[in-house]
Amino acid sequence: MPLTENWHAIQLASGSQVLPSALQVAGLVCLPAQVPGTIAGALRATGQFVYGKDNFDEVDVWYFCDLDLPDNAACLHFAGLATHAEVYWNDSLVLRSENMFIAHRLDLAAHRISGKGRLSMRFLALNAQLAQRRPRPRWKTRLVEQQQLRWLRTSLLGRMPGWSPSVAPVGPYRPVVLELQSPVRIIDQQLTSRLDGEDGMLEIELTVHSLQAISSCFIKIGEQTAALKWQSLGENCYRILGLCRLPKVKKWWPHTHGEVTLYALELQIQTADHSQVLKLGRTGFRQIRVDQRDGDFHLYVNDVSVFCRGACWTPVDVISLQNETSDLRHMLSLARDAGMNMLRVVGTMVYETAEFYQFCDELGILVWQDCMFANMDYPVNDAEFAASITLEVQQFLQRTQVSPCIAVVCGNSEVEQQAAMLGQPAEWWRNDFFAQTLPALCLQMRPDVQYWPSSPSGGVMPFQLDSGVAHYFGVGAYLRPLEDARRSDVRFTSECLGFSNMPDDDLLDSMLENGETVGPHPAWKLGIPRDNGSNWDFEDVRDHYMAGLYQVDPAGLRCADQQRYLALARTTSGEVMASTMAEWRRAGSSCHGALIWFWRDLRPGAGWGVLDAHGKPKAAYYYLKRAMAPLTVFTTDEGLNGLALHVVNDTAQALEAELELSLYRHGTNRIAHGRISVQVAAHAAISVRDYALLPHFMDTTYAYRFGPAGHDVAVAQLYRAGSAQVLASDFHFPGGQQFAQVADLGLQAHCVMSEEGNLVLHLSTQKMAQAVAIQIPGWLPDDNYFHLAPASEKQVILRATGGTQIQTGQVQALNAQGYVQVRIPH
Repeated sequence: MPLTENWHAIQLASGSQVLPSALQVAGLVCLPAQVPGTIAGALRATGQFVYGKDNFDEVDVWYFCDLDLPDNAACLHFAGLATHAEVYWNDSLVLRSENMFIAHRLDLAAHRISGKGRLSMRFLALNAQLAQRRPRPRWKTRLVEQQQLRWLRTSLLGRMPGWSPSVAPVGPYRPVVLELQSPVRIIDQQLTSRLDGEDGMLEIELTVHSLQAISSCFIKIGEQTAALKWQSLGENCYRILGLCRLPKVKKWWPHTHGEVTLYALELQIQTADHSQVLKLGRTGFRQIRVDQRDGDFHLYVNDVSVFCRGACWTPVDVISLQNETSDLRHMLSLARDAGMNMLRVVGTMVYETAEFYQFCDELGILVWQDCMFANMDYPVNDAEFAASITLEVQQFLQRTQVSPCIAVVCGNSEVEQQAAMLGQPAEWWRNDFFAQTLPALCLQMRPDVQYWPSSPSGGVMPFQLDSGVAHYFGVGAYLRPLEDARRSDVRFTSECLGFSNMPDDDLLDSMLENGETVGPHPAWKLGIPRDNGSNWDFEDVRDHYMAGLYQVDPAGLRCADQQRYLALARTTSGEVMASTMAEWRRAGSSCHGALIWFWRDLRPGAGWGVLDAHGKPKAAYYYLKRAMAPLTVFTTDEGLNGLALHVVNDTAQALEAELELSLYRHGTNRIAHGRISVQVAAHAAISVRDYALLPHFMDTTYAYRFGPAGHDVAVAQLYRAGSAQVLASDFHFPGGQQFAQVADLGLQAHCVMSEEGNLVLHLSTQKMAQAVAIQIPGWLPDDNYFHLAPASEKQVILRATGGTQIQTGQVQALNAQGYVQVRIPH
């Protein structure tokens, strides 16, 4: 029974009150508080939260509520207390916690807790804990300002200057649950699902407490039931064992590659006069392996090569750290709909909620799971610290043990890279905890997942791009040309392509006060990420690529025509990301995975997220959605070898299709085209050269430069065989994308309401329409910021978002001087 009602919270000077009774005597004014939640969330709920106003690490935070415990109350569970916490029943200290990632169970009878009383939690000021003298690290990181954080098991969220808003998580951020006595309850469980050939295997080892002797025990796996063995351990405790085989089981696949199949697990126990069913969650049967030959990192699921693509996950709500079920499902559905088949939970943040992994299981999204360690020299040789972090990882592995979505467990984020980049000796890069303890724990508790010691690592240097796992920011922070994505020979990048992604106008309108503007204004710069200590930020990075892509002066354009600047800013990062993703996904690429840095902004602004802080997709999201689709076509510029067309088919069905290439001059006249039939096997890709489609030689990439370019855009389109249905398309601009804005493209748009209650936006254009942007508040388009070929049509589905809906919207192409108004039907 979750304890969610009648909680209050208060902030006090560090150490000013040490007993709950003193709070009552003082008559202090308290806030109503949400549990689970944080003090920042409580302030927001009462309209008192302002970014940067409060430093929650400077104060003690108290939470308390009055309880009347029933006679059958057995224990209290604290799933997560951030960070150093004390728990009181009335004025008796009954629990201490020094690790926000560890769950605690409090036996009520053992602590003589019953009847009416006050349950209080004191969260000690973290700065007071940091002030204690401890041994210094062997190296210092710029990621955080306080190096002693390495000793304290807490999230680095809110404590990383430059890219995380200063909202430190403090409070009972995971549920507080009252457990009632039950005739049968599980004390400990170990469940392992795996494939044995075409059969599914479920290994079961449970410890249960039963008030009566067990007379029968069964496990139900989907529709199949198997008998289990048990033995008494004394004192009403039993060990239950079983190894169940499911012949020709339906396998679990990432959604891009096959069917997502889950099996419900139920334990059925019978005693002399009681029958009880205990739900053990749902599991799937799949095999995960990684090919590491020749420095590779190549993930296979069920012996099928999988190009892993997605993003580095960020919490749905960084202020409260809560996942409302509907919001979480919506966020993960957006990731799935974008063709993302892997999300990385990064070591700077938090282990996610049970619902997160359950939804990933259901939606077919693989998870790369970092343990919560990043960049620092952790004191793993300290016995108390080592015991705490070992328990932390054990608890995580146990609570997620039936989730097939977890593919990789990674020891940490950038610990090896940080040590190596600071010139430390190689023997310091990886300690025994990450090299021995963690892989042994994974082998024991999750033998079905792959372990990787650090992200990045694997080469002679941990950050070597062409070996193992890399963090790739060549295209991005290091301002390398787009060709660097191929030149770097990336094998797998678990973090890449960080850009300051510009949100849409509605987000800008909601965050900027009167007189505040996009640009160097301090209020705007708060939402722009930067590496701590650098003299540049990621808006500078985006503007660098904007200048090359569109041949403009971003700083001058921002002053002269801010709306034009915003439009180009939105598409710049999307174009660059999509181009790089195409390079990595093409047939013959050395790369087997790319995870974008990162999913959603942590605060309003132009952050790294491909979703804004309100959860709305930015332009970059739609570019990536097309580039990550399971079935798609890419073009790559091969220089004097011409244009290559790559057809990728990740699906489980072979593809019969037709591939077309068209060349256009002045955005309207088709000067050449060709169309051929193609066959692509399931889980495969092919590459076709332009000369296989065109009737004669054309300088498709404008590499030979015999006079002016013959065309300004090449359009590749993939059709279903024998059909006019366009499955995917891609555009190549041999002379760049600096198109002049014209008065009339012949762009038309109108909406009709579908039987399902969605809007269908019908678009058509006479001339090439560049980066067509749909802005209709209250409606979420399934595609946006796309190019339209001359004399083409397109339909876009728009779904209501639940926000304010207006009667008109607009559609505008990047190369048009005006916009087309769209009326919304009643």
